Amino acid sequence: MFNWRRLAAIYLVPAGVFQSVVVGGAYGTGREVVEFVSAFGPWGGLAGIALVTLGFTAVLAASFEFARLFRVYNYRDFLHTLLGPCWVAYEICFIVLLIIVLAVTGAAAGRVLGDAVGMPAQVGTLLMLSVVVLCNFFGRRLVAVTLTAGAVAISLGLVSLCALVWQASGDNIWVALSSGEMKSGWFTHAAQFTMYNSALVPVLLYSTTAIERRGQALGAAFIAACAGVLPALLLHLSFMANYPQIITEPVPAYWLVVHYGAPVCLWIYVGLLFMTIVQTGVGVLQGLNERLDAWRTQTSGRAFPAWCHALFAAIMTGLSLWLSRVGIVDLIAQGYGSLAWCFLVVFTLPLLSLGIWKIFRASARAT
Repeated sequence: MFNWRRLAAIYLVPAGVFQSVVVGGAYGTGREVVEFVSAFGPWGGLAGIALVTLGFTAVLAASFEFARLFRVYNYRDFLHTLLGPCWVAYEICFIVLLIIVLAVTGAAAGRVLGDAVGMPAQVGTLLMLSVVVLCNFFGRRLVAVTLTAGAVAISLGLVSLCALVWQASGDNIWVALSSGEMKSGWFTHAAQFTMYNSALVPVLLYSTTAIERRGQALGAAFIAACAGVLPALLLHLSFMANYPQIITEPVPAYWLVVHYGAPVCLWIYVGLLFMTIVQTGVGVLQGLNERLDAWRTQTSGRAFPAWCHALFAAIMTGLSLWLSRVGIVDLIAQGYGSLAWCFLVVFTLPLLSLGIWKIFRASARAT
């Protein structure tokens, strides 16, 4: 008799957690899909999505199996076991990524609220970052209760949006696909998208504690990779209804809502996007606070108080507020693109070489 609850813990929970992070960070605005996927044409984008799926599967599978074998389900233990003293290099890159994520989400919030309600972009950005600081003051429970619900909501919103686009402009999508266009550069940009998004995997390993066998780790990794990339596929196909004009839109998902949805859809999307943007900022800052608490607990026996969590969040959001003035397009194109190569050196290559070697060595010893 199947234990459906256990199967869900093994295969669905890691997929849900991974998707919640990727959806909030990469798909809410649609800008990253345009920058790293759709800009390379209908078939260039599809080829890129296939590569991202393979890349996510490889990184997730190696991470899940490494965590299972060495029983390292938290961020610090996983990276210390994998990288030894070099784990600090990953930490530096990760903190820079957090600042850029906050800057991107802040810029997106300012842009959407400005277009929707006429609010100055700087005020919208400041409002979003203020809510992030407030949520971090109240801590883990508030983050845990809302993060997954927000990801589910924005995922359903994306599916509904794509259905509207297909219904209204399905013929345009088929015309774009029939052109067979595939621009050069799709491989490099898809690889960049894979690397900086999969860099968050060590923070999510708490969701894999139910995995007991290698086959389960591989299956869970593939399901999580598909869950993480499915919204990108839906958005890419929807963008083809207005390709190539949509490539220049700073928030292309918002542009689709304006042109294909009823007025009520616009307000629903703005609400969902703002919620998801806030949760993305809250989630990444909560991860930073958790790491700082673990360090202080080891050194002094107690975690930081709530006001310190809010202060750390305020410092990080202050840096992000300054950086968000660069603009969402440039932040994604330059910030994420550059960080991708850093994570290739400090995480992806070590995981897929040293990590896999350690996996096979540990397995050989066990037999």
